Formats: sequence, structure tokens, C-alpha cells
Amino acid sequence: MSISPTSLSVKLNSTSSLLLERSRIISLNLKPNPSSLSQIIRNLTSIKLDLDQLQLEHGLAGTGKGKLIDHEGSGGDGEVEELCERYDKLLEMLNEDEMGRGKVDELRREERRSPSPPPIPSPSPKRIPSPIQTHTPTSAEIPSLNIEPPTPGIRKNDLKPFRDYPDDIDEEERGAGMDHDEMLDHQQMMMDDQDERLNLLSHSIGRQNDLSVQIGSELDIHHQLLEDTDHAMDRTAQSLNRAKRRLDKVAGEARQYGSTITIVILIFILLILIIVFKT
Repeated sequence: MSISPTSLSVKLNSTSSLLLERSRIISLNLKPNPSSLSQIIRNLTSIKLDLDQLQLEHGLAGTGKGKLIDHEGSGGDGEVEELCERYDKLLEMLNEDEMGRGKVDELRREERRSPSPPPIPSPSPKRIPSPIQTHTPTSAEIPSLNIEPPTPGIRKNDLKPFRDYPDDIDEEERGAGMDHDEMLDHQQMMMDDQDERLNLLSHSIGRQNDLSVQIGSELDIHHQLLEDTDHAMDRTAQSLNRAKRRLDKVAGEARQYGSTITIVILIFILLILIIVFKT
């Protein structure tokens, strides 16, 4: 009995509807009917057998993904290929279902590959030895030797004392071109400059002395305040001690004459009550 692609397409459509309905129920967090999964598996098993028979009738070899290789050039190759692709898509939909995932491997179509001819070994080309080339060094590759002339010796006249600032001129060199009067004026100017600097230093030391005297006087005042506070604390402590002794004396007398005082107070209250009731 031959299988027609039309009937197989109808089975694929009905199975696809069942899978879509089951996926919709699962997406709504509802429990699907177990019989629907059994019906889907039966349909897919029947479709698998029909596809295998249809491939045999058309003389096609499947590659497992719905792609077919034509051996006889029949006209229904495109329809069979489309049916195989639809079947593979249904298996992918079933693979997304947790309950039907275990049946997917059983429902996959087996690969049937046509035997391929053995590879023909290609002859390896013969290697021709290359001639030996000699390298002649050029003038640029030859190292050159630079010989410098010896350093001339140092003369005594070139030796000068070391200075931190070579541009500065010593006083002797500066006064070498001056006469006696100019030298005196220059020295007087230097002495005046030194006197001015000493006066500034003296004023600064005087200000420091005044500040130190003021600080000393303030320290004396603070010391006197601390002594006064200490004396006041001593007097306060003595007063507290006297008050404590008096309180201790009163407390002792109260403990000693407590009953007598209580009797006197009660008699006084009784007299007041008698006077009140008589009046």
C-alpha cells in the first residue's frame, strides 16, 4: 500500500495541533491530559514509519534533518523533503515538553547515507633540490672601527677652585678693578647693609621678648587662679565635713531618743484632739 504525501500532511497537521494545545495548557500552569501525550507519540510513530516507507518508494536517503539526496530523480522529492522538515519541527516541539522529552530519541529517523567512494591518493610532487647560493658581504655589512684621538692633558692654569655657583665672582676678583676710595665705599656699603640687617634682627628679638613676657604674665595669672580655686575647694570640703558631722550627731541623737520624741509628739497630738472635741 503506497503512502500519499497528502495523507501524511494531514497527520502532521493534526499532530501539530495537539502539540500546540498541550504547550498552551502547560504555559498556563495547568495539568495537561496524559492521554494527549500518548496520542501525540502514536501519531509521530505512525508518521515516522510512513516517512520511511515514502522515502523507500521515492528512492531517497535521509540525512536526519529532512534533507534528501535524489537517486532516481522522481518528481515528489520536494514534498517529501518538506514533510521531513515538518516532522523534525514536531520533534523539537515535543523535546520542549518534560514528559515527552524521553521519547524524542526513539522517534528520530535513522540516517541512511549512500556509500562514498574511497579517496584516491594524490601523487606527491618530487622535491627538486635548490642550488646552493653563496652570499657575498657588502660594504655596509662590514663593521667599521672608529678610532678617536687621545684626550689632551690638563694644564695647571686650567685648575680653579670649586664653586657652588660658577657665575659668582669672589670679593677679591670684584675688588681687583677698584681703587682705594671705591673699595672703602664698597666696604662701608656692606657694613651699612649688615647694620640694617642687625637692627631688623634686634627688633624681631625684642618682639619675641615682649611676647614671652606677656605669656609669662598670663601664666602667672592662671597659676593664681588655680591656687584660688584650690583654696576654695579646700574650704568647701571643710564645710561639707562639718555639715556631715552635724548630721551624724543629729542622726545619733535621733536613734538614742527616738522613743521619747515619739511619745512627746503623740501627747501633743492628743492634746490638740481634746481641745478640738471640747470646743
